[in-house]
Formats: sequence, C-alpha cells, structure tokens
Amino acid sequence: MIIGKKKLVWTFVFLLLTGGGMFYFLMYAPGEITNLSEEDRQALKIMPLPAKLSFGNDTLFLPGSLGAEFEGYSNFTMQKAVNRFFKQISRHYSGKLSKSAGNAPFLIIQCGEGYACDTVGVPEQYTIDIDEDDITLNAPGPAGVLHGLETLLQLIETNRDHAWIRSVHIEDEPRYLWRGLMIDVCRHWIPKEVILRNLDAMASLKMNILHLHLSDYQAFRIECKTYPKLQEMGSDGNYYTQNDIKDIIEYAGDRAIMVIPEFDLPGHSTSWFAGYPELASMPGPYVPDTVFGILKPVMNPANEEVYVFLDRFFKEMSGLFPAPFLHIGGDEVDTEQWSENRKIQKFMREKGIINNHDLQAYFNQRLDTILGRYGKKMMGWDEILHPGLPSGVVVQSWRNQKSLFDAARKGARAVLSAGYYLDHKLHAGQHYRVDPAVMPGAVDIEPDTVHWKVYNLTMEISKTTFQTVLVLYGTPGQYRGFLSMMDNKTPFDSVVSEGRNLSFTTQSDYGDIKFQLSMDNDSIAGYGKIGFFTIDIKGIQTGGNDMPGTKPPAILRVKPLTQKEKTRILGGEACMWSELVDAMTIESRIWPRTAAIAEKLWSPGSLTQDEKDMYRRLIHIDKMLADRGLKNHEHYIIQLRDLVAGHDFRALKSFTDLLEEVKYYERMAIYKNLTVHTPLNRVVDAAWPESFQARAFNELAKKYTESPEDLNLKMALTDQLESWRDNHRQLLRISADSPRVRNIMPLSERLSGISTLLLGALNDGRIEPTARSKLNEWIRQAEKPVDGVMLAVIPGLKILSENFRDQ
Repeated sequence: MIIGKKKLVWTFVFLLLTGGGMFYFLMYAPGEITNLSEEDRQALKIMPLPAKLSFGNDTLFLPGSLGAEFEGYSNFTMQKAVNRFFKQISRHYSGKLSKSAGNAPFLIIQCGEGYACDTVGVPEQYTIDIDEDDITLNAPGPAGVLHGLETLLQLIETNRDHAWIRSVHIEDEPRYLWRGLMIDVCRHWIPKEVILRNLDAMASLKMNILHLHLSDYQAFRIECKTYPKLQEMGSDGNYYTQNDIKDIIEYAGDRAIMVIPEFDLPGHSTSWFAGYPELASMPGPYVPDTVFGILKPVMNPANEEVYVFLDRFFKEMSGLFPAPFLHIGGDEVDTEQWSENRKIQKFMREKGIINNHDLQAYFNQRLDTILGRYGKKMMGWDEILHPGLPSGVVVQSWRNQKSLFDAARKGARAVLSAGYYLDHKLHAGQHYRVDPAVMPGAVDIEPDTVHWKVYNLTMEISKTTFQTVLVLYGTPGQYRGFLSMMDNKTPFDSVVSEGRNLSFTTQSDYGDIKFQLSMDNDSIAGYGKIGFFTIDIKGIQTGGNDMPGTKPPAILRVKPLTQKEKTRILGGEACMWSELVDAMTIESRIWPRTAAIAEKLWSPGSLTQDEKDMYRRLIHIDKMLADRGLKNHEHYIIQLRDLVAGHDFRALKSFTDLLEEVKYYERMAIYKNLTVHTPLNRVVDAAWPESFQARAFNELAKKYTESPEDLNLKMALTDQLESWRDNHRQLLRISADSPRVRNIMPLSERLSGISTLLLGALNDGRIEPTARSKLNEWIRQAEKPVDGVMLAVIPGLKILSENFRDQ
C-alpha cells in the first residue's frame, strides 16, 4: 500500500484531496459507562486504560512464595499464561515462584466456560479485586483471564527486595472486537523471531489480531506443498515453512491472538507468476519485482484454470490457518492488462461485465465461493466494495474513513486502518485522535447562496494532471469553502485574503495541504504544498453569483450510521508496510506508537481524549515493552555503532535522539532508485518516527516562556543548549570517517549555531538585531529535512526564539 511513481501520483493526490472527510457529518460516540476518577487516572501508568477502576487504601505486598489457584474452569493456555506472569514478576523480584497454591494462594483465578480465546467475538471482559491479602481475577472465559493478567503485570511495582500492588477494583472490557496489527513480510523479509516478539508486545496491550501480508509483487512468503514453485521461485529463499506458521499460530493463540493470512489478489501478484506464469493476464516469463508501487502484473479472471488453481491453494491454506477469516487483498489493481487482453475483453462481453471494476467484483465473488467451501469468510481492502459484494465479507478501509461507513451501510462488516498507517511515521498523538466511530473532517460551514464562486481546476504533479472543483463562499476576507473530487469534499474555513491572493489549508490523511492561489477575473492559478510535493494549479470560473444562469453547488448531508450499522464496525488495525523497514528497524516503527492505537480500540472513547496523559503513560509502556523482549532500543544502539565507523557512538546518539524520520512518503525523495536491495542503514533508519526527547524539550521551552523567572527551568534549558552546542564538534570527528553521518551534518551545524545564539539570549534576556536575523535564518534552514530526517526540536527552538525581545 505504498504510493509509487508516474501514474501512482494520481493515487497519492486523490488520497490527499479525499482524506479530509465530508460536510455536515454528525459526529457521535457510542454510548458507554465509565468509572475512572482523575485522581486514580493520574496514579496509573498502564495502557490501555480499563473501563472502570477505583483504588482502595490498602497495599498488597507479594509474599515470599507466590502461588496461584484456579476456581472453576482452567486449561493449559491459562496455566502457561500464569507461568509467564510469574516469570515477568521474577525479573525484578527475588521472591520464590510457584504454580501451586500452597496454604495461602496469592492469585485466585475464577473462570467460566472454556471458550477458545484466539478468535473474534469471544468474551474478553474481566474483573480484578485486590485487597491486602490476595488478588481475585474473574472472567467468563480464558481470553479475559489473559487480559486480566496483563493488567496486573502493569499494576505491580517492584524493587530488588519487594513487590507490591495497591488495592483496587477493576471492571474492564474492550470497546471493539477487532484490535489488530498488520505486518507486511513481503517487501522486506521479517523472520519468525521478530513476529514472535511482536506477538508478546501485542498481548501486553490486549491486541487480538495479527494480520500477515504474505504475498505481493516482491515475494511469496509461505510454503505451499500443493504448488511448491510459489515459494521456490516467488521468494528470495526467505519464507515461512508450514511448521513456522504453526509455531506462530500456537504462540499467538497462547496470547489470545488470532492470525489472519493475506494473499493479495488479483493485483500485487507478480510473485505468483514467477513459478506459474499461466495465471497472469499477459504471457511471461516473470520474476518477483524489486521496485515498489502499483505495478501492472495481474491475474487473469477470464481463465477458468485460475480458479482451479486457487481452489487447491486455498484448500491447503485453510487447513493451515484455523482463523475464520482469510484476506484476499484486492487493492490497487492496475487493470491495463485486462483492457489489452482480447480474450479477457471477449469474456467480459459474453458475461455482460461492463467494466474492469465489475470484472474484479466477478473475481471476488468466485473467490468468496471458494473460501466458503472451506469454511472461511473473505476479507479485503476497501477497493472490493461493489454492489455485488457478497454478504459476510469484511472490508478493511485504508484509503479514508468514508469507505468504512460505506461498507457498514451496505451491510458489510468493516475494520478501520485509515489513520493507523504506521509507515506514515506519524506521532502517536495523531493516531490517538483517530476514532472508528467518528468521521473526520466534520465542519459546520454553512453554504452562502448569495455570495459564491465555483472554479474548475486542473492540478498537475510530476507531469500527471487531474481535475477537481473549488467552491468559495462569502466575500473577500470572509471566504470559506471546499475542494470537491469524485464526490468527496475537503473543507476549509480559515482563508487569508489579500487583494486577489488567497491562502488556505486543508486537512488530509497525509498531512496538511497549504494552498496559495491568485484570482484574475475569471481565472485562478497557484500551487499547493505538502512536504516535498508541489501541486501546480490553474483553473477557470464556471459558476457564481456574478454569472447569470448558474446555480450554487448542492451539498448533501451525510447521515450518521444507524445503531445496526454501527455494530458492523468491528474495530481497527494498525498497518506496518515494509518498503522502508527490515528486521532491524521494524520494531522501532511499530512500537511504542501502536500502544496508542491499542488503547483507542480497547478503552471507552471518553477515556481516550486526553492526549497529554496518553503520552505520560506511553513513556512507561515503552520501557515495559523493552523489558518484555522488544529489541527496538537494542537495535537502535546497534545501528548507531554501525554508523560511527569505530568512534564512540554517544555523540551520534545525543543528536539522533532529537531527529525523526520524515512523514508519509517524503523519504522517497532521498532515493534515486529505491528497490528491495537498497540498504536500510542510514541515520534515517536509526531515527525514530517520534522523538520523546524532542517532545520533552519542546514542553520545557513552553514552560520556560510561561515562567521565565523559574531558575530551575532556565538551568535545564541552559544545560540542554550547551550540550547541543558542544556535541557538534564531536560529531565532526565522526563524520570525517563516516559518509553516512556526514550526510546529516548540516542539521547538526544548524542546531549548534541556534543553541549558541539562544544561550546568549537566555543569559541577556534579549537578542541583538544581527543575531536575531541570523537565528531566524538558521531556524528556517533547520526546518528543512536532510537525508530523510528532520530536527524534531524546532517547535521548542521557535518558542524560545520568539520569547526574547530585540535589544
């Protein structure tokens, strides 16, 4: 799901302009009952937040010999979970551990019936009661027991000699049934041990779906015994054996996680054709692709042998994966080969299939029949939405949230991924704002039927053109309006108007788009900017109150979902596409940010509005995940050591701690020929998507400007700026021997210079005009990404700069 080149630019800009939502959508949140006081919330370090919690006044100190007792139902999965629970405690506590209850069991587990815990829709709720004597964990099924144990692990506090937990009453259950993580193992190979570590992390955050993207243009990553050339010729030798898959499924099941396989069809399918070219719409030979984007190879829906092949293939895969769902992809199908294949065109005429979208729907219907034969429900990306979509299909919405609601209205169950794309490198807070139940972009702009203008626009980016419509309401100085493209309306209501010039910003799933336009009689021209991309714009007025015979554009009210339609939204799924990650870097791109998504999907909506409190707890969760076995921090150090060419890595770490990888697909700009073989070993690969150190500095700068008399704040700022000023000299020595470090030295130089000037201003309380000019210029230069990284402390540096008076 990554945007490529040439005609892929169309897809990119379409997503930009259609990701902002619709007019007049009435936002809502499902009814919910919560009980968590602000005082108790501030005492918590856990994620996700439980629905109801109240602390008592007692403290339970863990006894010297820990024991557990099952009352009611128990099974081997629960017993293994208790063993893991004790093992995690023992990492920080020297007490003796025991499964046996002894005379005074420390942990009492009461479980109802023995539901299978690794599937969607099983009871997941639990209650916890802790007093000064013991812990009682009650749940209707094993999944609730496993979730309750994870909550307890986060509540227990330890030092070398003692472990304790406050008395508490908890009632908890998930907001959504589907809380997933998709990992693409095709663009870059992700070994089994990495998948297992991610399963541990998922379990600790109560996520219950692992979605493995197992086939694409670049590779086929699973052993198929019926058609062995799939993995023999469709991969680079890296694939999961069926025993590997069984290990992953068992490991996941022990943690109440269901594994769903995805085999992307009919597009994204070159790796299938390497061994079996007869499946393709055009003759071979084929080899797996090494480049990224939307490529042309596509399966032949008119070839009956394709369905025979897929029937046998899915029979084998259905026997391997016990999950009731099987994902068939269905996204980004380039249909050019269908149009060029005479046999396919003849087939369409004979079947009365009007267009290529209908042909894909025909293909999907055949797949649904095959999967149904083996007891599987079909799942696919939102491109599979079609009037002929079979009932029971699950739609995964990735392009925008509108498709999520469209699917629910059409009777399909739906899962949201738009806004949860981890490869966009967005901050955790941005993901935290995305709610499956709330359509983004809802505004209260009222149409103006007296003052209005309509322009037909031609937009061009990288020699690709497309059409859209600009509607302006009001008069100069009070403009508002929307951009309309393919029935999607992206609103804006803050327009700066100076004479014939106007500027405004619209939101999209890929960040803010800043427009600068100039009107000249009935013409309009200018550009739009997002990241590295510039969209050239020109257009002509086609309607308005000053053009007789034209009418104001109609705006349709988008109604909220009915209660029945709401129940079809199953939840959400974070997505980690692997074009720009490998086994060394993928964990730092998934965690800890995914914890914010996990909380959004588990906790009641009313408890997931406080972004600042989420970050307070996320820092603790980051440490917990490392303690549980994630290697994101460990790999960070390994990458830094590789970059410094034998030097001490600490100076590079001090600087890289402040960097972030650029957002969305801006990183593509640093590669001339990006392929699956391009080394992912630059500073940008070590840098995190979100810098907690930068966030802390930006907060410190803000606090200082609010309380400049606070000497502790001033001292903390001084220490920080001095360390940045001096760190550049150490980095210069490293860069002399490391070309990869040398690439990012312009940012280090600018940070050192800015720090020097701000230190002077901090001491004097003011800044000279010459220094002010230099400071402003350095900050402007430091805002620009270098070699795929950006300096994340720019907001704090700006706050400080603007705080000092000119001398």
